Amino acid sequence: MPTVNPYNELINRFTNDLEVCRREDRDLEIENELNEITRAFSASKEPKIVCVDFQPRLNAAYHHCDRYELVDRRTDCVVLRRGGMFSMVVELNQQVNLSAEQQLKLYFSFGPRPNVKKGTQAHLLVSGKTTIEKTHDDWDVKVAKENGKQATIEVQIPTDAPVGVWSVAAEVSRRNQPEAERHLRRFDTHVYILFNPWNENDGTYLPEELMRQEYVLEDVGKVFVGSYPHTRGRHWAFGQFDDAVLPACMLLLERSGVKAEARGDPVRVSRALSKMVNSNDDSGLLVGKWDGEYEDGRAPAKWIGSIEIMETYLRTRQSVKYGQCWVFAACLNTICRALGMPCRVVTNFASAHDTNISLPIDEYFDEDGDKIEENDRYADPAGIRDSIWNFHVWNDVWMSRPDLPDGFGGWQVIDATPQETSDGSYQCGPASHEAIKQGRVDLKYDVPFVLAEVNADVVRWRKDDSVEGGFAKMTTQTSSVGRLILTKKAGPVATGGFFKSDREDITWEYKPPEGTRAERVSILTAARRTRTARQVFDMPSEAKEDIVFSIEDRDQVPIGDNFTVMLTTKNTSTEVRTINVVMTCASMYYTGAKAHTIKRHDGEIHLEPNQTKTMSMEVYYSDYYSKLVDHDLIKSIVICNVNETTQCWAGEDNLEVHKPDIQIDILSAAVVKKPVPIKISFDNPIPLMLTNCVLILDAPGVMRPKRVPIKNIAPKGKMTFEMNLNPGRVINTTLVVQFNSKQLHNLTGAKKVVVSPA
Repeated sequence: MPTVNPYNELINRFTNDLEVCRREDRDLEIENELNEITRAFSASKEPKIVCVDFQPRLNAAYHHCDRYELVDRRTDCVVLRRGGMFSMVVELNQQVNLSAEQQLKLYFSFGPRPNVKKGTQAHLLVSGKTTIEKTHDDWDVKVAKENGKQATIEVQIPTDAPVGVWSVAAEVSRRNQPEAERHLRRFDTHVYILFNPWNENDGTYLPEELMRQEYVLEDVGKVFVGSYPHTRGRHWAFGQFDDAVLPACMLLLERSGVKAEARGDPVRVSRALSKMVNSNDDSGLLVGKWDGEYEDGRAPAKWIGSIEIMETYLRTRQSVKYGQCWVFAACLNTICRALGMPCRVVTNFASAHDTNISLPIDEYFDEDGDKIEENDRYADPAGIRDSIWNFHVWNDVWMSRPDLPDGFGGWQVIDATPQETSDGSYQCGPASHEAIKQGRVDLKYDVPFVLAEVNADVVRWRKDDSVEGGFAKMTTQTSSVGRLILTKKAGPVATGGFFKSDREDITWEYKPPEGTRAERVSILTAARRTRTARQVFDMPSEAKEDIVFSIEDRDQVPIGDNFTVMLTTKNTSTEVRTINVVMTCASMYYTGAKAHTIKRHDGEIHLEPNQTKTMSMEVYYSDYYSKLVDHDLIKSIVICNVNETTQCWAGEDNLEVHKPDIQIDILSAAVVKKPVPIKISFDNPIPLMLTNCVLILDAPGVMRPKRVPIKNIAPKGKMTFEMNLNPGRVINTTLVVQFNSKQLHNLTGAKKVVVSPA
């Protein structure tokens, strides 16, 4: 068999033919071609293959693949799962008798250099046998039925077959006549073979059907954002069944550098995908950017789904601008689910970024108790400081881990956000949950980094030239990191941004409860394996602490309202204490980096023995409204330095400015192939005219991503917009809507859409 590269053919053909595919007008052309072939072969006495029907819809339904739009919109695409059987109907130019008259061979090829020994090619002789005889990890074939000139053939796909696009050829000749003329047909059909979580012999096998429905087949979900403890679910249209997604996945896999024979290993495939969703090392899917300057692309907060990103990448073959962690994770979730790997989006609130893999997160203060910022010369030698993000989003994928000791399979962390390199590339995982929980930093991949994200201690250092290294350890906080780890639980998606009925707390899957002996054993087990961590954990704290501090913890602040930063101090000693206080309020990026200072107040508190006092700072709407950035996060930081002792205290309160949800009303029953009127509305909460207004809408399976300009909205006025949905098939999906303007952005809403038969 000559070598072919199906990937280049696939991408070129898809990009050139995408709009034609949308119009669904190729069926007549294909039918005419087949008629010509039939007439040419009918007069021949030698056996020839007239056509092969791969029965894409029938096979897709059997393989849980019937929702892939490629199956409905293209006649030359078959979507299957490995480990399953699929049928094909072969039509010859003469009466079929495969056990006596004709000899039929099938060739399945994968990658640029197909090879039987490497598992990237299969040669199947259709001998006329009617049973499958080989084991689940091998190709096999049987004849199900012979009827006139047609034979129905069933093929078994190995459970470890490489995942991707396979090409197919068939050859027929007279049986038992070595010199007889052979007729070979290569088919344009692309056979997508995916992972199979329904098959117990597949490395991605997930036993529970409810979990498979959620983590493989659900195409709309949530990404949890905000700051601990005030979280909310952001709706996202994953859209893994869209007809642009699988071809885009193939392009990413081809560019990943993973050899064709290794693409059946979920460990290697998931690790490669964590690299390919970012563009730092290669022509990956998304360009990451965190500086707030997005004029030459789209702001990360203005994406509401993966389909537009995936199709743009496929059309242009260039990285899409821009993404941040929740966009990386949501797109990676789309890709994994499209390929058949069970996957979920996970958010870690108060997520540590440990730059030197020491396990503690280091915060530095000068002699006066003021925090040393990142660009100060006292930061770590690399010039990069440890940090704690308000939240960080990654993915869990489900798989067995034959490369690890028993007991470390199940959920594995992969992270596409480019933070640190691993094996020379910006990739992360798969890291076993169980390895993270036990502190087994010796097990691959990237367990130390993920462990620090969810369970690092926060160590505060004060400048002191009299000690080795120039800093003395003051305090250690053991419960400031990994405060809450959330994912969307299996089941219906709640359609209110702040509803909590569909969130699942999975913190316990990553670590034992904070403060328990098991939790300390886990972190100390990891520390013993890391030299820098051993040094930190062995150093004693030096602070004398006799003042009790607390900062008022606020809930969300409705946009337009004022709020107060309140500090309470109590002197538990028998001596007078004087406290220097610095209170600051700033808008924040979700990474914990400051965007704009909103307000600052310096003061002093004089405390008699056993006395309690408060200090407050009022923040007005006029102070903060023009300084908000993505996610509308505000952080209040209070730094206190006790003059008479070495005690230094830093407290913070993270809050999110709350904006109204968008109201979506479906005005009539949703029936297939009939217009469905909907109304979208919200009340403008601020006393400003909203200009440059745009609605972004997405409803996988019903409506492709759409941007709709709308008229200006008056101060404190009401926005109302009406339009029709035009569902083309019976489906249950969710309509996701986002509103943006120059003055007010990232208002969101969602509504379940159930389309019934006509």
